[in-house]
Amino acid sequence: MPGDRGGLAPASNGGALAAQARRLPWRAALLAASLYALVWSVLPPLLSSSLPFDVVESLSWGREWQWGYYKHPPLAPWVLHLFYRAFGDVGPFLLSQGCIAATLWLVWLTGRRLMDGQRAFIGTALTMGVAFYTRPALEFNHNIAQMPLWAALAWALLAALQSGRLRHWLLLGLLAGLGMLTKYSIAIVLGCLGLYLLTSPARRALRSAGPWLALLVALLVLAPHLVWLRQTDWLPMAYAGERSAAASRHPHLAALGFLATQALNHLPLAVIVLIAALLARRRVMTGGARAPALRLHSHWPGYLWTIALAPGLLVTALGLLLGLRIRDMWGVPMWAFSGLLVAAWLPGRWLAAMRPALLRGVVLWMVLATLLSMAWLGWGAQWRQRPSRTDWPQAALAAQAQSEWAALSHCPLRVVAGNYWVAGLVAVRGEGWPSVLITGDARYSPWITRQRLAQEGALWLREPNEAAVPPAPLDSARNTAGMAMRSGVWRLAWPHDPQGPPLMLHWTAYVPAACARAPASQ
Repeated sequence: MPGDRGGLAPASNGGALAAQARRLPWRAALLAASLYALVWSVLPPLLSSSLPFDVVESLSWGREWQWGYYKHPPLAPWVLHLFYRAFGDVGPFLLSQGCIAATLWLVWLTGRRLMDGQRAFIGTALTMGVAFYTRPALEFNHNIAQMPLWAALAWALLAALQSGRLRHWLLLGLLAGLGMLTKYSIAIVLGCLGLYLLTSPARRALRSAGPWLALLVALLVLAPHLVWLRQTDWLPMAYAGERSAAASRHPHLAALGFLATQALNHLPLAVIVLIAALLARRRVMTGGARAPALRLHSHWPGYLWTIALAPGLLVTALGLLLGLRIRDMWGVPMWAFSGLLVAAWLPGRWLAAMRPALLRGVVLWMVLATLLSMAWLGWGAQWRQRPSRTDWPQAALAAQAQSEWAALSHCPLRVVAGNYWVAGLVAVRGEGWPSVLITGDARYSPWITRQRLAQEGALWLREPNEAAVPPAPLDSARNTAGMAMRSGVWRLAWPHDPQGPPLMLHWTAYVPAACARAPASQ
């Protein structure tokens, strides 16, 4: 069996771990996980008045079914669109919890290939001690979508190396292709897995057909998107380059900030382990013999190190050496195996003694994170004295847009123009789900053409601080024969402060002659 042989098999300490492994509390764990997912799926849309920023943006993309968008590949917006269609406002939050559940399941499967069942169970539970798996999951985005794919890639390569079966290699290729269709940063974990494959005894697998067939499958899955990239002159890369040029002047320091943020998000995990160790210390030390020296209890320790730490360290190193612009939230999918690494490091006697406290600590952290996150979501605007994105009057804004348009046009509202936040809020809740014409660059919204605008018109929205220049190709719509234009200002009350200064938005309606109501043509 190719791979890292430098590790030790899980130790047997008086049969304690083996006995515990036979009575893993699966029923209680599944019940707690289901209740947790239900709360995090149902409560957020009840406590907020608008969908999160990234959700609104992705929904405006997903409905168009393109093979790519100017920021990202298409898979996450497609799936989000389907979930929103099926479950409404609950859909984005349910999808996030589904991604977390799938990640934990894949961590468990990976753990069972690396260590005994008890360690794998505890390590999987400890994954929830990483803060990325709590509050950030309220906003489904490409980082959350990557979570199960990163974990699945790590499991698939391990399964392929251990079994040598072609089906695991083919699955690895499929997952790699789907990962690249989700977000390009999946290349980080692919690079780390590739380095492991090249530098460990596992490289003997390269003599077989499996890795090369996996590469072929990945390219086939990715091929339509590659064609789209070429047709659009590699638009996402051009957009990323423009954003990088406008970024901080100190990208090297940003890399250190990235590393600090990743460590901070591991603080709950560290606290849980530390308290459990302190509570178990007396029991271990008075157990008749000293606890064994701390060592890594894993069949493939090099592989565990690779999947648990290498992606985060690689990104930090690239940021420091090359000055690459790094975002803290890129770390969201990188730490699925932190809990497994902790469980693998704990000696058997310590693990047996710490087990109850570790599991109770995870449950307490999840309850605390739930209470704090829901309270912040529901009442954060009042505490901060200013709204967040989830505090905008989305329902009132969409209703106002529909009412204003219906007064001017007997045709349905099909196009909303503006920045992807304001226009997206209207489009997501609008009747018939209008398309969004995104301000900034006509290439951002290829589904909007001059011909479509001439036939359907558009409602253009802008915030007071935005330039009064219509986005292309809407800027030429005023020259369309018979196109009627009406403008005004909306003042909408904020849900968290109905008596305070209102939200102000400027609007301009472009109504084709064939759609104009009689008052608009007088």
